[in-house]
Amino acid sequence: VSLDYIEIDGAALKLDIAPDEATLRTRYEKEKARFVTPEQRLTSHILVQAKGSDAEAQKAALAKAQELAAQIKGGKSFADVAKQSSEDIGSKAQGGDLGWLEKGVTDPAFEQVLFALKKGEISDPILSGEGYHLIDVRDVREQKEKSFDEVKEELGKDLLESERERRVSEETGKAIDAAQADVT
Repeated sequence: VSLDYIEIDGAALKLDIAPDEATLRTRYEKEKARFVTPEQRLTSHILVQAKGSDAEAQKAALAKAQELAAQIKGGKSFADVAKQSSEDIGSKAQGGDLGWLEKGVTDPAFEQVLFALKKGEISDPILSGEGYHLIDVRDVREQKEKSFDEVKEELGKDLLESERERRVSEETGKAIDAAQADVT
């Protein structure tokens, strides 16, 4: 058996291009969303679930959520109340900590209130599909957009990598065409 092969090493390809500023700016404008970190909120919550779907169960859950809100307004720590009373098994042990949340990851009713609160504010009871929530916004990270100058080098590297991939594909195609021509 005789085997001939060609190795095409993309990393070894010499590229004769240097991305110019106009090309990089155009790419930046097209991909701007990639360089935006959305607003995030460091959030804790307390969940009170309604035990049943009737009006009485809803009233009881709301009353309990209002009582927990009164305890917090009276000076009890939000985290302590969450550890004692929250019905969210996933966050209860951490004092209701949900971590950093951004828009689009929670229930719309919860999210609407969450993003209306300021740092340090605690909501009144909010009804969602899970039950009643008390929301504590512990910190806020504003939306941040990286400037062109901050990402210029990254864009240049990406552009060169795209060109390298295009050239490897082109060279591979030529090699396949040449091999097929030798077979026939």
